Amino acid sequence: MKAEAKTGGIVKGFFLPFGIFPAAFLLFGCATGGSYAVSPSLRAVTDPRVAVLPFDNQSTDVEAPDMLRKLISEGFEKRGYPLLPLAEVDGKLQGLGVSEGGQLPGVKPADIGKALGADLLCYGDVEDFTFQNLGFVVRKSVKLHLTIISAATGETLYEGSGAGKDLKVYFDKDQAKAAFVEQMAVKLVQNILKSPLKKEAGEAAWKALDRLPRR
Repeated sequence: MKAEAKTGGIVKGFFLPFGIFPAAFLLFGCATGGSYAVSPSLRAVTDPRVAVLPFDNQSTDVEAPDMLRKLISEGFEKRGYPLLPLAEVDGKLQGLGVSEGGQLPGVKPADIGKALGADLLCYGDVEDFTFQNLGFVVRKSVKLHLTIISAATGETLYEGSGAGKDLKVYFDKDQAKAAFVEQMAVKLVQNILKSPLKKEAGEAAWKALDRLPRR
C-alpha cells in the first residue's frame, strides 16, 4: 500500500516539486541499498509529532507488520520525532473503521490527522518478509516501503525503501544438511519470541529511515 497524496509531480514513484532541480532535494541511498525522496517542506513542519499507522502487508507473515511498525517507531524516536502511542493511534483509527493497514487507502489523510490530532502520518508497506530454508539454499529477505504525508496539506514529505537480506548457498551435502537443521532451530526460536527475521527486519527499517532529517 502506498498512500495517495497531493504532490508537485511524480517520477518513478518519487516526489518531485515543480520548478526545482531534482538533484537539489532527492537523496539516493546507493551506499546503503535504499531509495529515498525528501521534500524541503519536511524541515519546515512546526509539529514534529508522528503517527505511525498500521502497516499494510504484502507478505505471508502475519507478525511482520507489527514487528516492523515497532522498529520504525523506535527509529523515529532516535531521530528526534515525538511519537503518538501506537495503542492510542489504533484506538482512534477504530473509530474511523480502520483496524489494519490495508484499510487505510479508504480514508483521507485529512480525516486521519483530524482524528489523531497530528499532522505527520507514516504509512508503511511490508513488501517482502521471507525465510526460505531449502537445504542447499537459505534465503532471508525483508523489504519495507515508507511514506510520510502531511495530513493538513496532503503533501508527501518523505519516501524511503529499505531491504535486509541474507543468502547462503551450500555446495557440500553434509554442510547443507547441518545448515538446514540449524536454520530450522533458529526459525523456531524466533517464532517463539515473536521476532522472526530480527536482523534482516532491523536492517530494512534502518535503511528505510536512513535519509530522514534529524530534529
